[in-house]
Amino acid sequence: MKKQLTILNKLLLLSLFIGFTACEIKEDQSVLYEVSFDSFGGSSIQSQFIIPGDTVVKPIDPTLEGSEFIAWLKNNEPYNFGEVVNSEFTLIASWKDIYKPIINPNATPYITEVLDFSPAPGQFLNKVDDQESVKNIIGDYYQFISLGTFGGSVTFKFDHSIMNGEGNDIAIYGNPFEDSSEPGIVMVCQDLNHNGIADDDEPWYELAGSEYYKAETTHNYTITYYRPKPEENQHIIKYKATYDETIEEGEMDFTLVEMFHPQPMFPTFYEEDEITFTGTKLKSNTWHEDMGDWSYFHNPAYDWGYADNRGYEQEGILRGADLFDISNAVDENGEKVELIAVDFVKVYTATTTIAGWLGERSTEIVKAADLSLLSTDE
Repeated sequence: MKKQLTILNKLLLLSLFIGFTACEIKEDQSVLYEVSFDSFGGSSIQSQFIIPGDTVVKPIDPTLEGSEFIAWLKNNEPYNFGEVVNSEFTLIASWKDIYKPIINPNATPYITEVLDFSPAPGQFLNKVDDQESVKNIIGDYYQFISLGTFGGSVTFKFDHSIMNGEGNDIAIYGNPFEDSSEPGIVMVCQDLNHNGIADDDEPWYELAGSEYYKAETTHNYTITYYRPKPEENQHIIKYKATYDETIEEGEMDFTLVEMFHPQPMFPTFYEEDEITFTGTKLKSNTWHEDMGDWSYFHNPAYDWGYADNRGYEQEGILRGADLFDISNAVDENGEKVELIAVDFVKVYTATTTIAGWLGERSTEIVKAADLSLLSTDE
């Protein structure tokens, strides 16, 4: 009899446990978490009510005039729709502006505005008003500006967007001649918000040249130049460079050009006592030939894709120009990007070479043009 009661008690307890569990499950199913969608000005997306432990169903992408939907964000990170829901939250829509090229029926082929001139130390700086002389590259003229050694740059635009057409799109004129190349990296940017300036959130893309993917090319090379103190030699520029987990400190010696260029090498219009540049640095191909009483420095051209590099090979209206295809644009990771057009162009010196009495291997820019507007048959 005792044994039968024990079995009955166990069965009673088991039935009570099952009952409580069923109630608990039923109660869990009655709890729903609201997941709402903030389209941030775009088309409305209905909230979803999720059973604990279930996942959110990805809704159709919202729309917003003039913008392209990117992703739904949670805590500023793209949301994983496979994530189990255990609380209420709101997903925020992320957008980017839809780029629309600027079409100008009265466009000129040449540069119409210089947005920035940031030269590095060099022998052709500080001889005139550098910030005024940068206007030399506007229009169809033949006066050059020098960018100084590695990193020195100029940024400019046209009165229209340069379209990515068939083949080459941009001509950048320098003053190269055979065995005296001074290569410059070319970068491009789109004016996504049409405010006429290259904003910090508008990405720049490098037009990859022949050296871009070679092992000896250094990407993300950062160098800081220091202004000499008044009592120090103004033709010796100290620097600190970082690249590939390497820190390098040294001096750039411009003393052999002092007889021709006695002015300071560090650009005097900078208020700061140090200037920093970051970019892609090409391995130097300069070589030195001993001529007995003197030396000759050879600066051979690179294969293709650099300003002030092989323009001496062109003829006619393109004499002095290197040509660039927007289709060679890559992002900061070296991945190809498709650009239908660009609005801003930046050129910076690509080497740190000091070629003895020839001085730094500084990129010089004369002018630039939209190839689609040039009559190259002249």
